[in-house]
Amino acid sequence: MLLLELGFYIFAFLLNFIFTFSAFIPKARWAYSSVLFDKKLYFSSGYKVNSPYREITNEFIYLDVSKPFSITDNVSIPWFDLTYTGGPQKIESTACIGGQNNNIIFVFGGSPSGQSFINVNQFDTSKNQWSNITFTGSAPTDRYSISCAKLNNGLIAIFSGDNDVLTIKNELWIFNTLILTWSISNATNAPPTRRDYCAITLPNENILYIGGFSPDNSSFVFMPMNRLSLYNTKSDTWTNMSISDPTPSARSSFSAVLTPNGRIIIFGGSDGTTVFGDLWILDTSVYQWSKGNILNPIAGLTLDNHVATLVDDYMFIAFGRYAVNNYSSKIYMLNVSQEDSYSWVTEFIPTTTVPNNTTTTIPSNTATTVSSNKKIGEIVGGVFGGLVLIFFIMMVFKKLYIAHRTNRQNANKYTHEIPQ
Repeated sequence: MLLLELGFYIFAFLLNFIFTFSAFIPKARWAYSSVLFDKKLYFSSGYKVNSPYREITNEFIYLDVSKPFSITDNVSIPWFDLTYTGGPQKIESTACIGGQNNNIIFVFGGSPSGQSFINVNQFDTSKNQWSNITFTGSAPTDRYSISCAKLNNGLIAIFSGDNDVLTIKNELWIFNTLILTWSISNATNAPPTRRDYCAITLPNENILYIGGFSPDNSSFVFMPMNRLSLYNTKSDTWTNMSISDPTPSARSSFSAVLTPNGRIIIFGGSDGTTVFGDLWILDTSVYQWSKGNILNPIAGLTLDNHVATLVDDYMFIAFGRYAVNNYSSKIYMLNVSQEDSYSWVTEFIPTTTVPNNTTTTIPSNTATTVSSNKKIGEIVGGVFGGLVLIFFIMMVFKKLYIAHRTNRQNANKYTHEIPQ
């Protein structure tokens, strides 16, 4: 019996191993942090739907955007699970890249298990290793619902945010990722406190703050989209950028990306009652909003509490919340290569790939099919090989068990035949 039990446990372990690693498909999530580095789009923690409940997760995953793939087939999407590295378990944090070699992911703030705190976690992408930072000197108070802005000199800016006791001020803090210290802006004309906004670093290193709302006791004051706050990193001063109509409606929890031609594209968000699905473009050369033209709009698509990332010509919009108690496990891709006409696409074809640290051009769509078929073939082959291995092990245990039982029967028979 012992051999049979051992065989059963080995069988269960191998079966679980095979189907766990054959295809990783993330569940729906929102209020997470995300950052792009070295053709890997990382997603850290947040709320994860574990039906019928939600849970704060420490899941740490990335999407490989160095190769073509299709989002119509979940199996072909190149997801990779790094949760085993032991990342932070929190919601409503923010992530930016920095460090001496510009290869460290810094995760700021967040709220674990409903208790807000300030804690900078760092992930070394070269070692796949997490660590926590020990500060020297002053540091910001606990906060969440923030958006970090990365600067070219190893600095990262954090403005305002929220906490459970509503004590956040309209302060701007600068984190030096090279020497791991905080400093605070001395500007005296800072805009009102806010949370769930988007911070965009412009090509001139100034930071534009868009949207969000100011938590003021029980009331929420949404920031107008026709008056944006601009922080000048060189002069340490704030400026209000006034914009004429048309403008988007006030909102929070939306996503925003900056294109190479100086346009900021925002999508979705919420005003606390309605979840939006509209697309707006801000031309930062003249500071004018215009409504985005999508050639093939997706009927009924609304989303908040998500993050968008620009990868080549594609605006990746991942996960988030469709509406109350309705959450997304999907990726949407918007092709933004044409300024005045965007389109939703299902095939990702990167401008460049990064095999062996070199850059090559993808010539055609053929690579998408090859990559997808190769991954499916690897999965099928792995599952089949694993099942064959399981069958072989079970047969060995069966033979050992039969031999063991036969020996015991013979021993018992021999014992009974011995005269008393």
